[in-house]
Amino acid sequence: MPEVSLVLIDRLLAISAALAGHIDPGTAFRATAIEIGTLIPHDHMDLAVLSHDGRRHACYEAGFHTSWSELAQHPLPTEVSPIRSVLWGEVAYLLSDDALRDERFHFATAIDGPIFAARLRSRIVVPLRARGGIIGALNISRHEVGCYTLADVAVAQQCADLIAPYIFALIQTEEARRAMLAETEARNRVELLRVGASQLTEGMERERRRMAMDLHDQTLADLARIARQLSALRGQGVARAAQLADLEQEVAGCLTELRHIVDDMRPSVLELFGLRDAVEAHLNRSVARAKPPIAVRIADTSDGGADSLPEPVRTALYRIVQEAINNAVRHAAPRRIDVLLASTASVLRVIVTDDGQGCGTIDPAAHGGIGHMHTRAALIGARLRIGQAGRKNGGTRVVVEIDRQPSRELPVAAAAAASGQLAESETM
Repeated sequence: MPEVSLVLIDRLLAISAALAGHIDPGTAFRATAIEIGTLIPHDHMDLAVLSHDGRRHACYEAGFHTSWSELAQHPLPTEVSPIRSVLWGEVAYLLSDDALRDERFHFATAIDGPIFAARLRSRIVVPLRARGGIIGALNISRHEVGCYTLADVAVAQQCADLIAPYIFALIQTEEARRAMLAETEARNRVELLRVGASQLTEGMERERRRMAMDLHDQTLADLARIARQLSALRGQGVARAAQLADLEQEVAGCLTELRHIVDDMRPSVLELFGLRDAVEAHLNRSVARAKPPIAVRIADTSDGGADSLPEPVRTALYRIVQEAINNAVRHAAPRRIDVLLASTASVLRVIVTDDGQGCGTIDPAAHGGIGHMHTRAALIGARLRIGQAGRKNGGTRVVVEIDRQPSRELPVAAAAAASGQLAESETM
């Protein structure tokens, strides 16, 4: 017995030495697996680690990996763990001669697939304790039946007691690091949205002034001219058919101009017929007077996916596509513009491609139309990419993607701001 104790002490010291210098819980654990294997031979070993509130658990594996390794990045509720009785402190340990047949590892919601897939028959499960509580469990397995005894359980517990404080400290450090990164990202996102919303508001104000100028310089001037013509006809006491036809044409032109302004302020086609028809209407209207002519094509394989999005999100998405089309028509001198609406079960994607002069390097923080596109995308949680179309003769491709189930945390005000009544006219 003294000789065995000396061997055990020597191995425990080796385990302690193996832990030194590691800053990642998974790497630290795998470094100890070889040393633990000299005390308890195994084919597979894993470490279940509880979250700070004990509701979820992650898993780190040594040797070959199973689907449990996915828990390191995507923790699951503790209640689905096959070893939850140890994690909850209901039993002091688990010792099984054949875990494939042991009902303690198998229940309705248990993620027990790896036990069968990897043929983990003989199993020891002991808790990891730190600061007076259970922080996880050490799991040791072999393919053969009946390999372990209570003496092995005692040795496994000593190993677990040795590594638990170190693993706990690394977990706390890792969680603090992730929290700090998350806080930094949140602050950066808030600042981006604040600056972007400010720029968007300034752009909306500029657009309102432009609309006022359009009404004053064009529509109101036309109406004033019509009023003078009517006054002259009334003074003459008679109006010829040609004069009335000219007046009718003038009034029709004013109505058309007003309709374009109103459509820009509020995309009624979008509300009545959906994103696909609204984009097609704007596409056709944008190229109607282009010289030389611009060919257009729109394809929709999304099965109406955009129309299930909330109205502010759908409107913001339309505004982004609208600006992409405007930029292509005004600045790229394309011969063709293609728009594709596509979707998967989780993502809606709209792609605007032209064969024009290309866009060069795009700065996401740029002011004007492209800056507003990025701001709108950020406000609704969409992902926007602007780059070369990959064609030999140049061209630009704009891709905007958004989850079909937008985050419930998306602020209503942010989505409303993103869908603000702005038809951007600024240049790239």
